[in-house]
Amino acid sequence: MGSNANLLRSFSRVEPQTLSFVIFTGCFLISMALLVVSAGSFVSFPSLNSWLSSHAASPVPGAHENFNPQNPDIVNQNENLQRKPLCDTSDRRADICDMEGDIRIHANSSSIFFITSSNRNTTELQESWRVKPHPRKGDLAALSRVTEMSVGYLSNNEDVPKCDIKSSVPAIIFATGGYMGNFFHETTDLIIPLYITSHKFNGEVQFLISDMLPWWITKYELLLKKLSHYEIIDFNRDPLVRCYPRVIVGITFHRDMSIDPARSGGVTMFDFGQFIRSTYSLKKERAIKLGANQDKKPRLLIISRKRTRKFTNVDEIARMAEWEGFEPVVSEIKENQSLVEFAHTVNSCDAMLGVHGAGLTNLIFLPTNAVVIQVVPLGGLETFCWADYGVPTLEMKMRYLQYSISITESSLVGRYGITDPVVTNPKVVLDQKDGWRNWTSIYFFNQDVKLDVGRFRSVLTHALELLHE
Repeated sequence: MGSNANLLRSFSRVEPQTLSFVIFTGCFLISMALLVVSAGSFVSFPSLNSWLSSHAASPVPGAHENFNPQNPDIVNQNENLQRKPLCDTSDRRADICDMEGDIRIHANSSSIFFITSSNRNTTELQESWRVKPHPRKGDLAALSRVTEMSVGYLSNNEDVPKCDIKSSVPAIIFATGGYMGNFFHETTDLIIPLYITSHKFNGEVQFLISDMLPWWITKYELLLKKLSHYEIIDFNRDPLVRCYPRVIVGITFHRDMSIDPARSGGVTMFDFGQFIRSTYSLKKERAIKLGANQDKKPRLLIISRKRTRKFTNVDEIARMAEWEGFEPVVSEIKENQSLVEFAHTVNSCDAMLGVHGAGLTNLIFLPTNAVVIQVVPLGGLETFCWADYGVPTLEMKMRYLQYSISITESSLVGRYGITDPVVTNPKVVLDQKDGWRNWTSIYFFNQDVKLDVGRFRSVLTHALELLHE
C-alpha cells in the first residue's frame, strides 16, 4: 500500500503538459503500427524515401549544425548541385561564360580563372572551356582571326596568379576580327550583341577586346564610351593580371540585326534605335508626317553602292523620286568620312531606298516612322532580305516595303541571256556542285540593278501614303 501511494505521488508530480505529450505519443505510435500492418499498400515507401531525400537535399537554415560529423561531404555535395557551369555552349552562334566571384584574367596566356575553394570535387575543378568570344560560332573563316581563350577553375590552395589590378566593376571580354570592314557584320555581329550584353551595367563595366582593330575602335569610339565609362584594354597586349568580381566572356547574339525581348529582359530594337540616336546626338526623332497643306518634301536617301548590287541608273531614279514628291539624297558613306557625319545625313531623311546589302544597315540611324524600301535582286533572295532588314525595320517602329526586280532589271540578263537558268531559275545554281559558292558569286558579287522607274513608281507612291499616316 505504501509503494502504491508512492507511485501515485510520482504521477501526481508529472506536469499536465508532459503527461498529455506522453499519452499523445503513445497513441500516435500505436496508430502508425496498425496502419502499416493493415494497410501497407496505402503507404508508398519509395515516395516516403523521395520525400526524405528531397528534404535532405534542401537543408533549412541552421541544419549544418546537426549534420552527421562522420559524413561532412553531404553539405558540400548539396552546394555543388546548385552550381551551374561557368560556360554555356548550347547557343548556335555564341559561347558565353558568365562568372561571379574571384575572377583573374591572365591575358598573356589567354586564360581566365575562377578562383574557388579546394572543397570542390576533383571532377569539377578539372572542368575547362575553350572559347572564341565572337558570335559567329561554327564559321571557321570568321573565327580564324579570333584568339581562343581558356576558361576554368583554379583552387585557392594552388599557385594562384596574384592581382596586379583589382577592379570593382565587371568586365566583358569579346573579340573583333571576323568580318569587320562590312557595316552589316560590324553591326549585327558586334554592336548589337555588345549592346545586349552591356547596356544593363549603365556604363559601369570594362571592355577587354581581343584581336583589337584600331580603326574599329576609332570608328565606334562614341558608342564604346557610351556603353563603358572605363579604359578599353587591349587583351592580347596586356601583361597584367586583372581581377574582377564578375567577368562575361563573349557577347550575346539573338538574330541578325535583331533583339529578342524575351531573352533581353524586355529590351528591344526600338530601344537600341533610341540608344543610337542618343549616342550620336541625332536630332530627328520622328519622320515627317505629311498633311494636305504641307509644302515640305520628305527626304529620300538613295544608297548609291559603288561595287556590286549597285543602281546603274541612279540619276534616273533620283529624277523620278523628285517628280513623285520626294527630295532625293543620293549618298553612301565615303571612305574617309566619319560614321557620326554620315549618321546625321541618314537621320535627316524620312525614307531610305537601296538594293539588298550592307548599306541598308544605315537604317539604324533613321527616325521612328521612317520608310525603308529594300530592292531585292535576282537569286531567290526574298527570305534573306526580309530577315536581314525587313524584320529589324519593323522592330524599330519604322515602315517597310520590299520590291523584287524583274528579270530585265538585272545585269545578269546581259551576261547570261534572258532564257538562261541562272536568270530564270536560280535554284538550279544551288543544286549544282559548289552550289552555294557559285550562287553567292553570281547573285551577290556579280549583279547590278537597272531599276525600271515606271514599274517602281507605285512603290514610291505607297511610301508617300505611309508618310501621311
